[in-house]
Amino acid sequence: MHWLSELYHYYNVEQADPRTNSWFFIENPLYLLSVVFGYIYFVLLCGPKYMEKRKPYSLKTAIFFYNLFQIVINAIIVYEIYVIWTTDYSLGCEPVRQNIDKHVTDIVIWILLLKTFDLLETLIFVLRKKMKQVSFLHVYHHISTVLITYYIVKYHPGGMFLMLMIINGSVHVAMYTYYLFASLGSTMENLTNIVKPYVTRIQIIQFLILLVHQSQALFPSCSVSKKAATIVVGDIILNLALFLKFYRNNYTKSSKIA
Repeated sequence: MHWLSELYHYYNVEQADPRTNSWFFIENPLYLLSVVFGYIYFVLLCGPKYMEKRKPYSLKTAIFFYNLFQIVINAIIVYEIYVIWTTDYSLGCEPVRQNIDKHVTDIVIWILLLKTFDLLETLIFVLRKKMKQVSFLHVYHHISTVLITYYIVKYHPGGMFLMLMIINGSVHVAMYTYYLFASLGSTMENLTNIVKPYVTRIQIIQFLILLVHQSQALFPSCSVSKKAATIVVGDIILNLALFLKFYRNNYTKSSKIA
């Protein structure tokens, strides 16, 4: 089993970026995997069984402050990365630069924590018995975002992958602003019903922009890790396909007629 230990050390320590891998939540992948498996267990098994004979929780106050927190923290993160990007990066191929200020690695670590915190959204759906919202798209998107963010933070914290965090954070500001108004109930219902399809459109546009930008990393002339680029681009394509299917099923005329 010595070879297995060496293999684990090679991928978990030697291949990782020492600037971020020293942090306990990143150094040991079991911490994050435990959170992800706990999330899956609660969302698909434990939670629905617990709520089966119970009335749904309201959680209106918790939802309001959750949405408000998401708006504020995502706006701060986007601003911090945007300042770094406009100072040190371009829209082209940008490999990770280990000489860049440590502020970059501090920010991406906090982004990983935020994406892990995002999993609470699904738990709220379960406790409110909104199981229709706990779709494959929703669960996959949350899990894949956490795992992709972990991978980037652990191995490639910086470079052109920062654009993922700028675009995604910006979309989340808009998305949670919509959720905040929607949580106010019937007083905002007319407005939120009009805006609702545009939230999905914004998410689709997000993936199209990221697909174009991140695909640059696959070019032979770009020195960004091809393995990392393939993982990121593949996940973008899958998310894009799922969101397009969701939009087609819920907002196009043909689906409504059918």
